[in-house]
Amino acid sequence: MSFMFESGEYFVRIKREGGHLKITIWDRRGDKLLSDLLGPDPALQFWNRVEALTDKNLVADLKTKVVS
Repeated sequence: MSFMFESGEYFVRIKREGGHLKITIWDRRGDKLLSDLLGPDPALQFWNRVEALTDKNLVADLKTKVVS
């Protein structure tokens, strides 16, 4: 499984890798901001890191895609 979506000023790819999801986030210029594995129980610090690098809207969009 691999898919991409756009959220505001960011592009996100969610890819299944070894039983976990790998989240990669780029900005509009194509700069990679984050590439990290998301475990089965997402930690608060992961979401805080994503929000610090992007914004609350991207966090909300990403959570609807992976925590459903």
